Amino acid sequence: MKINKLFIGGIVIGLISFGVSLACDPARAWHGYLMNYYFFVMIGLGGAFFSATQYLTNAGWSSTVRRIPESLTSWFLPALILFIPIVLAGKSIFLWMNAGPMGSDPVLQGKIPYLNVPFFILRALGFFAMWYFLGNRLVRNSLKQDTEGGTALTGKNVKLSAIFIPFFALLFSAFSFDLIMSLDPHWFSTMFGVNCFANLFLVTIAVTIVIVIHMKKNGYFGDTVNENHIQNLGLLLFAFVIFYAYIAFCQYMLIWYANLPEETSYYLHRWDNGWSVYALFIICFKFIAPFLLLLPREAKRNMNYLLGMSYFIIFANWVDMFWMVMPAHSTKVITPFLEFGIFLGFAGAFGLSVRKFLTTHPVQPQKDPRVQEALHLHQ
Repeated sequence: MKINKLFIGGIVIGLISFGVSLACDPARAWHGYLMNYYFFVMIGLGGAFFSATQYLTNAGWSSTVRRIPESLTSWFLPALILFIPIVLAGKSIFLWMNAGPMGSDPVLQGKIPYLNVPFFILRALGFFAMWYFLGNRLVRNSLKQDTEGGTALTGKNVKLSAIFIPFFALLFSAFSFDLIMSLDPHWFSTMFGVNCFANLFLVTIAVTIVIVIHMKKNGYFGDTVNENHIQNLGLLLFAFVIFYAYIAFCQYMLIWYANLPEETSYYLHRWDNGWSVYALFIICFKFIAPFLLLLPREAKRNMNYLLGMSYFIIFANWVDMFWMVMPAHSTKVITPFLEFGIFLGFAGAFGLSVRKFLTTHPVQPQKDPRVQEALHLHQ
């Protein structure tokens, strides 16, 4: 299939890019690996979170498109396997994994009970075990309903969602602390977990829109998905553009207002030596431009327009992730050619995983009792 060749081509580009980066600068290669790894874990988790919110709020409109975010959870197992290189190359990524800084720095010494390799691995295994058990259970019940029908499995998923969402909030925050915030082990922010969640749901909605529209254009949904469903997805995208900006500004404002050296260092490292270019790009193209371009009603109902905006927001989110991670590796600004190549590798593997799920299972729930509500959605 043509799409499979495209995904495989992405994997090949990713492997070449990672190999070149590894040969030139191993630390940069592993930081590039980490940022792309975390980026796609966010999307997989976001799929489970989206599904859980729809069950918990008894949302009927999303029934005909819910299988798409469910398919994103197929990345859980590959993500666990791809976590192994991060552990093996940890000393090239995390300052706190090196014995010298931990032994001589009084601040880092106080964090040794949390920032140590055995506990780091144990936490990660616990995170993935919980996400896989709860997230996959939601999806399995949804798939089971395709054959059994009825409302019993919907009721089970409502209860399961009420358990999943609090665990998701706590574990994803800790996961973000471990992989991203600990790159600067002296720095901390109580807003960081919420900031990462805003990124997670924004990029998840954008990816969902991309898949839904491409499948719609290829005749998979027929009349069961129309401009009303597309508009609702567009409204979520628009809402989380605003939510992201609010949270990002709150984190910046609190740190600027307090003006504490151990907190301001994060933004200083991401502004000096040319990094301000990326900071300004994020402000302009992750908030201001999407906010203005998604504001009209028709912008959220036009499939081609919303598809382009979704691709744009995915890219802006990726640049934000680059800006969060790479200054921890280099004080001088970096042009992300190699990191984007690694992104294409992860995107190819992710695409193959999602496509396998969607070709193995029905692309829409078959006997969900709320499908009729989705079919009669009007805006």
